[in-house]
Amino acid sequence: MPTKQLSWQPGFSLSRKPVRRSAPRRNRKQQFEFVVEDPVRDHRASHSPSVTTFTHSGSLANSSRKHSVILDEHRPYSQGEAVEENGPSIDTSLWASSGESLIRNEESPDVETIDGTTKPRLYLCNSKDQFASSCSPESTTDRQLQIFDESNVGLGTSHDRSSQVAATGPSPAAVSALINIPWSPSTSVPPTIEYSSISQRFKPILSRYNKEFCTIPLTFDLQINPFRYRTNLDPEPIFLVHAVMALAGHHVDSTLTLNHRHAALKLLRQSLNTYTNAENIYSMLDTIIILFSLDETQSALGNWSTHFIGAYGLLEACGGIKALAISTRVEAQIGILTWWDAITSLLSREDCVFPYAYFEAVLSNQNTQEWDFFGLCGCPTSLVKIVMQVARLSVERRKSSSTPDVVFDTTVISEIEQSLEFWHHVPAATAFRDEECMQQDRDIMHCSEAWRNCLLLYIFRVFQWEPGSSIPTRILYRARVIVDHVVSCRDATMMSRQALLPLFFAGCELRDRSTRTEIVKFCSVWNERTRYHMFSSTIPLLEEVWAEQEAKGFENVWWGQVVDKQHTSESCRPLQMRLCFG
Repeated sequence: MPTKQLSWQPGFSLSRKPVRRSAPRRNRKQQFEFVVEDPVRDHRASHSPSVTTFTHSGSLANSSRKHSVILDEHRPYSQGEAVEENGPSIDTSLWASSGESLIRNEESPDVETIDGTTKPRLYLCNSKDQFASSCSPESTTDRQLQIFDESNVGLGTSHDRSSQVAATGPSPAAVSALINIPWSPSTSVPPTIEYSSISQRFKPILSRYNKEFCTIPLTFDLQINPFRYRTNLDPEPIFLVHAVMALAGHHVDSTLTLNHRHAALKLLRQSLNTYTNAENIYSMLDTIIILFSLDETQSALGNWSTHFIGAYGLLEACGGIKALAISTRVEAQIGILTWWDAITSLLSREDCVFPYAYFEAVLSNQNTQEWDFFGLCGCPTSLVKIVMQVARLSVERRKSSSTPDVVFDTTVISEIEQSLEFWHHVPAATAFRDEECMQQDRDIMHCSEAWRNCLLLYIFRVFQWEPGSSIPTRILYRARVIVDHVVSCRDATMMSRQALLPLFFAGCELRDRSTRTEIVKFCSVWNERTRYHMFSSTIPLLEEVWAEQEAKGFENVWWGQVVDKQHTSESCRPLQMRLCFG
């Protein structure tokens, strides 16, 4: 047969172009691709093939797409069994399962279907979970926490699916199951795997949280860490899981961090009136502490008293500090809560929420082998005791200054000041065991000295200074000493970050520009390395103090005026906003 050729005809024009003939519509056969695969996707599928594909022809009007259906070979499907369909796109970076606690709206999260504690049941996950579970925990946790931002619904990556296809055919049972699967053009069906508990489902995330994120607020890791998620809880409180996921999500810039926070708060409120045993109480305290830490990642300004009131009310409902069974973990929980409470009170010169008896109970039962205050907050226990006392005395001082008939007795505060003048760091018994022990002991000394001088600065400003009077050189000297001690701590340990409040007080007393620049630099570095934005929110406060001093005179401005102004400017909010540098 002669071959036909198409050639360009010079005489062609638009007026002579051929007429297009209309063709009758006809139903075109559509091919569908069915994939039978192992529920755990091995990213090395090219070496161990576990996926089979085959096609099924059918008619589909008004559609030209190819659809895939995934079947789990290892899970027995009965005839006509429906496969779970994909729901709306969710934050698999935090793996909020639609069966447990999916929150889709930041403003009004829907958590009505979430139980306060988990019940024995099977947890399903989609192919993203399966892919992540096949990788090492260290490398995949970032992926699990951030994968929601990926647009790919399958693996969340650009992996070539063809590498997962095997040459073997499907089993008769698989074919039978596929035939009976209900299918619609708008849905795709993910593979599923089952988990017996929520901790098993979120294990890589919780493991990384316990390994890395929960130690950031501490001076160094402790055997009893009040921020650590306890994996031996049964049943597992969903509100605690949400709190952990929110804090972990912040550290990897997850888009649903606030959603998890809202869910944790709502479920916690629901559980406060329904607790049934002591273990629930401890989990609620864990949740409050983690949520407090999460709020510190946002700013130094927050409604801290809400957390304190909730925790104190919970403990009082259980009979108070005298009736409560004090375990080592409860000691650490109350220890960090009373510390934050006192630091907030120092700045605001307002009453603490926790009575001093709670702190005394912790001191009398403290097991220093498993935790101590320096490990929690970077301040030695002997100075923490003074912080607790001075915070309460500052309230009396402020009340007396606003009431002419009340005279503040300076006897106690003078005795405290005298004790601080003679306080000194006592090296640990192991301080000279080797170089690392020696270096660590020197870091502890520098951080402790920063707090000692901080308290002496505070006593001068709150109890002794009168507006308009000059600042003694000894006070300026103590401010400079604080900066020197902070600078002397080794950068690798970042122990000096626990001295944020001392550095703030020192910065408010010094006029040297290079020193001020150094203080701002420290706050910026700590903010970047810890991702706790209370460090960066300290900078505008310092700058406001410096600007006020420049405009009104150094002798006429102190940090208390700026702090009070900050509190007053936030008075329109329904919740009391205060500063905390703890």
